Amino acid sequence: MDSGRFFDMTSRPTSDDTPGLGLEEREVADFLRRHPDFFERHLALLTELVVPHSGRTGAVSLLERQVTVLRDQLGAERGRLKLLMNAARENSRLQQRLQRCFQAIASACDFSDLARVVPEALQQEFDLDSVVVKFLDTVVGTAAPVQALAAYSDETVQALIQRFQGNACLVEAPPSAEVMCHLPPASASRVGSCVVVPICNADQVLLGWVILAAHDSQRYRADMDTVLLEGLGGLIGAACTRLNLS
Repeated sequence: MDSGRFFDMTSRPTSDDTPGLGLEEREVADFLRRHPDFFERHLALLTELVVPHSGRTGAVSLLERQVTVLRDQLGAERGRLKLLMNAARENSRLQQRLQRCFQAIASACDFSDLARVVPEALQQEFDLDSVVVKFLDTVVGTAAPVQALAAYSDETVQALIQRFQGNACLVEAPPSAEVMCHLPPASASRVGSCVVVPICNADQVLLGWVILAAHDSQRYRADMDTVLLEGLGGLIGAACTRLNLS
């Protein structure tokens, strides 16, 4: 085969060829795959070959095109690395915030202190519109402040209990009616999304829940990972057990 025709990168299949690459072009591609060192043995060809340059008129040498491709690939890799580094920094900040919350919850000395510390710590660390902690009155009795109690016989409470069956957390945007009625009236109308985290003891008995409410409708989404939130509910449940409230 004529070497000039063999390395004519701008050739196109004739009307007799099948759609896609022409037979000779496929042969060229196969040959170069089998001999990746070909251009090392024929360096002069790198400056003689020309290929179309996307986004520009005319053509450039194969070597210039390779440099451009490699530069684009490097830019893409740098972009991915930046995203990974940003995610790592955000995860580190998240862990620090959670650690401070966990320390505050673990240091609660009684139920009233626990009911106060949980909303304060979470709102401060995560800039939430409101945080509400509710405990079932059948579990804690009179040990908790009245505003932290949820009446087991209430219809909205029963609706939430039913929805917890088979669900680790309830993520809503916007909040449902049974969740809205447990939010402070002053902030309920501003809430765009929320997550309701169940509080359970070691035997998975439901003790209550924590509602994290945000103005941003995208803050909490149905496809979000709730593993850390489940851990938060478990920690509060462990605090209840420690305080002999379960």
